Amino acid sequence: MIELDKLGKLPIFSDLPPERLQWLCDNLTEFTARAGDVLLAEGEVNTSLLLLLEGEVSTTRRAEGELSTQRYVAPDFFGAPALVASIPYPATLRATSDCLIAVLPETAFRNLFLLSGSFTRLVARGMTDFLAALEVSGRNREKLAALGKLSAGLAHELNNPASAVSRALDYMLDGLATLEDSALALGLHAVPRETVDALRTMAARSAMQTGVSVGDALRVSEAESRLGDWLGSHGTAKPWLAAPCLVAHGITSDDLEPLAARLNADQLDAAVSWIAQVLELRSVMHEAKRGAARIFDLVKAMKSYTFMDQGPRQEVDIHAGIEDTLTVMGHELKRGIVIMRDFDSGMPRLPAYGSELNQVWTRIIENAVEAMNGQGELTIRTRRDADRGVVEFIDSGPGIPQDAIPHLFEPFFTCNLVSQTQGQGLGMGLHVAYRIVVNRHGGTIEAASRPGETIFRVTLPLKT
Repeated sequence: MIELDKLGKLPIFSDLPPERLQWLCDNLTEFTARAGDVLLAEGEVNTSLLLLLEGEVSTTRRAEGELSTQRYVAPDFFGAPALVASIPYPATLRATSDCLIAVLPETAFRNLFLLSGSFTRLVARGMTDFLAALEVSGRNREKLAALGKLSAGLAHELNNPASAVSRALDYMLDGLATLEDSALALGLHAVPRETVDALRTMAARSAMQTGVSVGDALRVSEAESRLGDWLGSHGTAKPWLAAPCLVAHGITSDDLEPLAARLNADQLDAAVSWIAQVLELRSVMHEAKRGAARIFDLVKAMKSYTFMDQGPRQEVDIHAGIEDTLTVMGHELKRGIVIMRDFDSGMPRLPAYGSELNQVWTRIIENAVEAMNGQGELTIRTRRDADRGVVEFIDSGPGIPQDAIPHLFEPFFTCNLVSQTQGQGLGMGLHVAYRIVVNRHGGTIEAASRPGETIFRVTLPLKT
């Protein structure tokens, strides 16, 4: 027989009068659980309220492939929210030590819930805490998932320019030694000063050019072959190395003929080697500079995207936020998404939580990319409508089933278009966008779709 004082120690029963506690004792069944016993399995329909009178238990919940565990010690209770809402238990409840458990059947629980005001209030408060914890947990998982996806994409985007900078630096270290040899050869073979000046002028002029277009590979190859033959006939030691670099910078045999007319074979070889090395090093330095600039742009865009070191709410430029989002999502778009911009240049800044709005653009664009399976056209249009700003995202995907559109902004909803998107779930994360737009900014978000065109429309107040 359960002692009344043990029941009174449970918070949900602390305000019950003695006669109600006695009634409760008469309706409880007591049993002992061993360490490791599963008391409730995740997804199991709960038919009773479990009271932990002695011992320790843990709840384990699987969410998006990850396990989260929390421990509880007596006295405590479990299963009230699932009983009230008639939903499966959202976690696995397991004894972590030998426990004394009491079970209150669902019928008795509902009787007590209806007749005891204090019990009802405490259960309702527990349900509120439970739902709030689920909301926070879900929001944190969503943020971590989004951060992980962005981090992976940025790592991929940063890898290419970083590798280019690293390769350029390695090449420049070797190229400097070769350039020193070429410069010494110019002096050793007594190349006239006016010829050196001509070489410097040629190198400076060529550095401003883009060289022969690489669009016609055959034409480029023929130009390299002709120049290589010319260099070989004039005594150049390694014409196959110098010719591609010279052709790429727009230098032909016609440019070198004046040098060949006043230099001997050794002098011409030294001159060609020097100018080829200067041009190659200069080209590599420009490549490194472009790589560093790309890294800088990505870091700047990410800092702007997250509004790092800025207040949470401020006057934001909608277009700048969209551009930052497109930059940090570049790895997803470059596969075959064509971005069309139709921006209203007169759109004023609006008071908003900038980093949160960027999450909205990210969610919508991600869903558009998935709907189009990475291939298609995404039009982003902005306009002003009286005292509201309107942002539209129009994709050329297969469209969303009409019966799915009313549920797009519900938590955990997905629209699986297997045949068109290889099983990816469309709609995931849109409830986050809804919460940010509607709850945080007092705006609206809606969707309309037909085959070949899906529109997500976001409206935001321009004034607070």
